[in-house]
Amino acid sequence: MSDTVSDPPLVSVVITTYNRPECLERAIQTVSAQTYSPVEVLVVDDRSRVPASDTVRKLSPDVAGLRCIRHDENRGANAARNTGVAEANGSYVAFLDDDDRWAPDKLQRQVAAFERTDGDVGLVFTGRKHVGDGDVTERKMPDSIEGDVTKQLLCRNVVGTQSSIMVRTEIAREVRFDEEIKRWADLEWYIRVSQVCDFHAVSEPLVIYTFDAGNRISDDFDRLQTTVNQFIEKYSGLAREYGILFERKMRGWAYHRVAQSCVYAGNYAGARHYSRRAIATYPFEPSFYVYAFAASGGRLTHRTAQTVRTALSRMPLPSA
Repeated sequence: MSDTVSDPPLVSVVITTYNRPECLERAIQTVSAQTYSPVEVLVVDDRSRVPASDTVRKLSPDVAGLRCIRHDENRGANAARNTGVAEANGSYVAFLDDDDRWAPDKLQRQVAAFERTDGDVGLVFTGRKHVGDGDVTERKMPDSIEGDVTKQLLCRNVVGTQSSIMVRTEIAREVRFDEEIKRWADLEWYIRVSQVCDFHAVSEPLVIYTFDAGNRISDDFDRLQTTVNQFIEKYSGLAREYGILFERKMRGWAYHRVAQSCVYAGNYAGARHYSRRAIATYPFEPSFYVYAFAASGGRLTHRTAQTVRTALSRMPLPSA
């Protein structure tokens, strides 16, 4: 037996960016601080007003393997991710939204997880810290989110932000991001990936997810309503394979996600409407009633419900 040690696999980091040069600079710095190597950094500029290459040019002497690819027109985050995957040379791809951050050992921990799991694992994700509105919430990943997670994902995004995942490059090329989906893009992609490979969780919160940063995808109500209809039409058949009641549960959670977004955006009328739909479709989920209450009286009941929501967020995620 040879006692030579094989070279560690190359990781391709895809950073998608649009009109946020300061965020992009910090994102590149968080990659350069990683304890793992070798890494290539692919910055995909979705036609920013000021080309991202101007920011990259300032940093490139300090970051090895840094390239910038610019779209000829603004095509959206999913198109930018597909571009990054197409350009990737690594065995694995890790995505980073330009306003999120990583712990220094994030990539190292994920590559190690791939090495100690079997070949059925195609995606490894980590816990995360949510930072926003003056609050920090840690979200560790329970052991129950392992293996075949399709059923869990049909109801909830148990994986979280795209910045928390690392995926085998061949899988990312096989399962492209749907460029027609404008909301819930991460969740929709996870469901399709979960149908071709197992998932593995690294429990520790190794991603800092900023949810109050400017210029995230807008909370456009019409777009949100279009998305929920697309999602239900696309995945009702798959959900029905787990039973008629589960299919109703999936649709209830889809309506509930619209209600959640409406509450956060201060659209309490929209939140009331979709909370009623969620409860009517699947009346067995306590979270639906919390958001129905939050929307019932506008800001006053919203603040009260935030306390309850925080307590629920610390409860273990349901098993499939």
